[in-house]
Amino acid sequence: MIRAAASLCLAIAPNLAPGCPAPLPLEVAPEQIAELTRWIERHSDYAASALGPPPIFLCQTGEVIAYEGHDVVVDSELRAAYDLRNDRIFLVLPWSASDPRNLSSLLHELIHRAQFAARDWPCAAATEPEAYRLQEQWLAERGIEAGFNWFRIEIEARCLSDHHP
Repeated sequence: MIRAAASLCLAIAPNLAPGCPAPLPLEVAPEQIAELTRWIERHSDYAASALGPPPIFLCQTGEVIAYEGHDVVVDSELRAAYDLRNDRIFLVLPWSASDPRNLSSLLHELIHRAQFAARDWPCAAATEPEAYRLQEQWLAERGIEAGFNWFRIEIEARCLSDHHP
């Protein structure tokens, strides 16, 4: 398994699944990206808007995508992922820019992009608690309970060097 920047696992594809469509480029309104990156800047020390808008792609559960230099199958729990190596975001169908929960998944990945641009991390998973806290705050401002499993987030955010033998 490969640990996705979104802290959800994507399984390494043993064989490329025939017939899986290529991820589709997605045009998110520039105003929405700008609004989300300004929110990140107001609620963190990250200069998110200086990075410009990233390429965004739609994919679906079970689809094989090129992620962090590997062919992977999109796991059913994944809602979005930031591919640091290729500086792009994957959003998993169904996805709608009018759904605040979907927008919060995009926000989460934009936070990762800003985190990695700002500093080095001991591992990609170490970025997760902060990204989830900011996502939770964004949802709360809209009257939405995030319902995140904080125990799971903290466990999955541990770097391999954090584990005892």
